[in-house]
Amino acid sequence: MKKWTKIAAAAAAAAMLIPVSACGSTRGGGDSAGPKDAKDVKVGISMPEQMLERWKIDGNNLKQQLEKYGYEVTLQYADGKTDLQTSQIQNMANNDMDYVVIASIDGTSTGAAAEQVKANGGTVIAYDRLIMNTDAVDYYTTFSLQEVGKLQGQYIEEKLGLKDGKTGPFNVELMAGSPTDNNASEYFKGAWDVLGKYYESGVLQAKSGKVPASAAEWQSIGIDNWDRQKAQSEMENRINSFYNDGTHLDAVLAQNDAEATGTYNAVDAAGWDYYPIITGQDAEKANVQAIVQGKQSMTVYKDTRELAKATAELIHDLVSGKKPDFSDSYNNGTKDVPSKLLTPVTVDKDNIKEVLVDSGYISAKDAGL
Repeated sequence: MKKWTKIAAAAAAAAMLIPVSACGSTRGGGDSAGPKDAKDVKVGISMPEQMLERWKIDGNNLKQQLEKYGYEVTLQYADGKTDLQTSQIQNMANNDMDYVVIASIDGTSTGAAAEQVKANGGTVIAYDRLIMNTDAVDYYTTFSLQEVGKLQGQYIEEKLGLKDGKTGPFNVELMAGSPTDNNASEYFKGAWDVLGKYYESGVLQAKSGKVPASAAEWQSIGIDNWDRQKAQSEMENRINSFYNDGTHLDAVLAQNDAEATGTYNAVDAAGWDYYPIITGQDAEKANVQAIVQGKQSMTVYKDTRELAKATAELIHDLVSGKKPDFSDSYNNGTKDVPSKLLTPVTVDKDNIKEVLVDSGYISAKDAGL
């Protein structure tokens, strides 16, 4: 995996002088702390919401993994409210949590609360979403972000025969993730690296005109908070304005399963007798069923059991006095955060049983098989 560009040496040296950074390892099991008894270790987990099935699974899996080590674990969900998440994290800091795992709603707004954890001697681990513009983040566990978008882009590329030389032009509408989620920029960059050249050559087009000039302008097509209803309203507007005259919509880049659900709901509302290629991410049960039914084309599967395991193992290593050896890092605007990157997988109707059911991630019944 490619590392993000390293911050300047002078900036790194200056960051080392910030007091809150210096106190983060005295209690949380960092370099200066020796091994601790499991019964003395307190871990806080801050998840963004429970409405999306994946966050419920992530939170429960991580809690169970950590409790197997004998740690005291506090799990809280923020109901999609940034202020509530900030308050919950601050309470964890004030309750002397040794480690706080944060899956941010807003990666920028969470920074101040992360700094309070560090000031109180805790270790901060960003979970699947990077906390931005602060040196308070110690580690980051996630999946290869650009690879997620790349898999989505490649799926559209393959199904439309673009690599085989088909010139269309094909109508492909684009949606990106939440403008407050740093991951969304990486997802879109991965997809744009595959699809961008086809828009530039005219092989792909969007009748709505909502095509960023570059990957850097992804926020112009972002869906706030990855909200399903907002994605549906956006697609209904595009369909009613540009495609209800019989113009064929060939594909939609939806960057998670909530956006995919909003998209195929909008197609249902339009009364079409076909579904365009629709991508997704997270392998939600309802979306797996939609793939089986032919409404959604694919999803990018990120085995959150493995992400929870990797995060729990990271904390256990720190508690044991071991220094993690991560070969990857992401720059959050202030520092290069040591990062553990897992590999995502494309899932469509051809491999649902093999990848999801046979691995025990989902039952055949829940998958709609």
